[in-house]
Amino acid sequence: MTPDDQQKAVQQQAVPGPHSHRIAVNLLYLVPGDVGGTEEYAVRTLCAFHRHGPSDIRPVLFVLEPMLEAHPDLCGDFETVVCPLDGAARARRIVAESTWLRRRSGGFSAVHHLGGRIPLRTAHPAVVTVHDLQPLDHPERFTPAKRAFLGWSLPRSLRTADVVVAISQRVRAQVVDRFGIDPERVVVVSCGAEHVADRPARPATPPVVVYPAVTHPHKNHAVLIEAFARLADRHPDAGLVLTGAAGAADAAVRAAAAASGVGDRITVTGRIPAAELADLLASSAVLAFPSGYEGFGIPVLEAMAAGVPAVVGADTAAADLAADAGVVVDTGDVAAWAEAIDRLLTDDGYRSQVARSGLVRAADHTWEASAAQLERAWRLAIGALAAGSGGGHAHGDDRA
Repeated sequence: MTPDDQQKAVQQQAVPGPHSHRIAVNLLYLVPGDVGGTEEYAVRTLCAFHRHGPSDIRPVLFVLEPMLEAHPDLCGDFETVVCPLDGAARARRIVAESTWLRRRSGGFSAVHHLGGRIPLRTAHPAVVTVHDLQPLDHPERFTPAKRAFLGWSLPRSLRTADVVVAISQRVRAQVVDRFGIDPERVVVVSCGAEHVADRPARPATPPVVVYPAVTHPHKNHAVLIEAFARLADRHPDAGLVLTGAAGAADAAVRAAAAASGVGDRITVTGRIPAAELADLLASSAVLAFPSGYEGFGIPVLEAMAAGVPAVVGADTAAADLAADAGVVVDTGDVAAWAEAIDRLLTDDGYRSQVARSGLVRAADHTWEASAAQLERAWRLAIGALAAGSGGGHAHGDDRA
């Protein structure tokens, strides 16, 4: 079946009723396997809306060709329009958002850009999802070209948007405080837990410490590797498994593992299928999550929902999630990481206590709530259209 045939087929799946509101959902930023947690967030949140959202709001997904193969269930659940690009050239994707997408989304009730920025030209009302403010908080972590582009486009997007979706309360507070955005226009749509276990998980033997994260520098893999090396003698059977796609620090992470003295007990898997990761996580003894910057921290929620205790780096949204429900450690304190993991591997009672607290916290994060908040964001945008103005802006222009 050709891409045109696929597009026609999915478009025929949903015919909006006379009182339906069609929301154009811009996923052209999403190259499967290339954007890490933002892909998981987008796919899971939209799937939750399909399961729990109202029938009078009908999202239409605008996606790249590889999405059809990577996420057939998602594309099958919604009316889907395919852009004939594979996503390999980032500049072409950016241009397509302002041209191809703009021409096709003008008649919708609103357009939602899930990639963290609004294109130069877009239909309105416009909703933008902000995953974090890292390009502004830590511009040194980005290439000069990307730093310049995001340093301009992210603030512009926040000020241009009719509604802003933040993925956590921490990100929402940053958006409101830093940019003076009306709090009424900023809606938190966080992740939910697919399933919450009824008791702490029983770890596999030998015990495994797991860290699922793209090997970006700010993920702090080196701290965890050094901490594991320090406690390795006390736990001679324990292993460390690092999953996640290759990032800018991948070579350094692999070199650190090889030089640790316990490299034969450290496995760097790269990206693995979601089902395989879920099984690995559920059988692990500890989730270690030393990332120094997070907008939410999906693996932390997944671990808590599975009944696995989590050790999390301080002063991030993931730490907010784990507060009083996990163990929070200073990101760069290797000794503290070794001590925290060592205690969870040694003290079964303590491990069970932390895991039970995590189960309680995870139960508060339901996909029904996430879908309801996404509906709220979209209804705010629909209300802006009905009022003839979006968030105080003149409606109908491109606001370049």
